Amino acid sequence: MGFLDFFRNNNRQDNQLALFEGEETSIIDSTEPSRNLANKRLMEEAKKRGGTARTYPAINASAIQEMLGESPDQLYDALDIPQSDRSRLPQAAKEALMVGDIAALEQILDDNAIGHRPLIQSATKGYRKAKGIFRWNR
Repeated sequence: MGFLDFFRNNNRQDNQLALFEGEETSIIDSTEPSRNLANKRLMEEAKKRGGTARTYPAINASAIQEMLGESPDQLYDALDIPQSDRSRLPQAAKEALMVGDIAALEQILDDNAIGHRPLIQSATKGYRKAKGIFRWNR
């Protein structure tokens, strides 16, 4: 089970309205956890360590795949939001990505990763370590 199945089965919260009717999906999520700092720190560290313009989207794709159990295309298409807009993801997804970004940063630091491929490999390793705490990844 990936995040989308989890979200569909647990979509009622006071701060969000989610409607799933057949093929059409409409999601309004009014919460905004503090997650920008974690992602910003991760991307700044990747830049300092030789990340390229290709490194950042690869790390973000790894975050979504590992932390949410979905490909970026599957997730954003199913939720009908632009791939560049994490702010419109459901709160649980934002929180998972924040935790994953923190774990990825720590792994990059532990591995002393330098350069495009090592940065992606270390970030992915960090995401894999963190993903098991979320119910949809068990």
